[in-house]
Amino acid sequence: TVCPHCNQPIKERESSGDPFQTSLQKLFPGAYGLGEFVFRTKQTLVPQGFYPHVNTLVCVGLCRDEITSPFEEEIEAMWGQAFICGSLGGMLFCGKTGFAAAHHHAPATGHFIYYCFTHIAIDHEGFVGSVYRTRSGMDEKTTACGALAAFAAELASNKLNLSFDEDDIEMSMLKKHIIKKAGLSTNATNAPNLFKVTMAAYETITIDLERHVRHDAEKFKDRKYALFTGVQIHGPDGSDYCWVGKASLLIKGVLSPLVFSKNTGVLSPTGPQAMPH
Repeated sequence: TVCPHCNQPIKERESSGDPFQTSLQKLFPGAYGLGEFVFRTKQTLVPQGFYPHVNTLVCVGLCRDEITSPFEEEIEAMWGQAFICGSLGGMLFCGKTGFAAAHHHAPATGHFIYYCFTHIAIDHEGFVGSVYRTRSGMDEKTTACGALAAFAAELASNKLNLSFDEDDIEMSMLKKHIIKKAGLSTNATNAPNLFKVTMAAYETITIDLERHVRHDAEKFKDRKYALFTGVQIHGPDGSDYCWVGKASLLIKGVLSPLVFSKNTGVLSPTGPQAMPH
């Protein structure tokens, strides 16, 4: 069996009957616990010469939403302080200047890792987009990603506003950029739901990341880059998972798929249950 989104093989699992797990496995088959995913990336990249806290700069692109912070914490605990390049929805609006700044901080050996993920929530009833922010003491349901949900609502109501608002720069750019890069439908009669908008955001982030990294690689041919893009999923009771849409290595100008090491040892996932690819 292969993942319908990334076409990578996944292990079959029996459904637990839990609505959250059912939705998670249907929409994001092979999702990892955050701790497991970051650990696997380390185990896979060390043989390639990427050493935590030694010779590697990590760049993190997540949504500004505080609910994404456990992912950043896992990454920085493993690799050290990160250069932050994410905006609303996880979009990479730091642009050429931001990426140039990150690459200017290159370690002597020129090793970079990028974790660039959009995000979505699935609640205990299996509903997509809903989350209880228990860590911040809120009692009612909220939405994640709020920016992508607002975008989806505009599309569904045939009220899409693509004018540029100087007081809402990131949201203005988010809508235009996803429509342009991912070819998202703007037809209200066939409006994409939040899941489809989220996947379009993932695709857009991947396109942007690869473009910026290739540009740097043209100038610095001896540098090595590891790229991970996908979707962070917020589950019940503060649990977090991530689905990996694409994992790549860029070495000497060649972008190639990165296959995770099977020798991962003991894992410590974030959340109540890990789901390895």
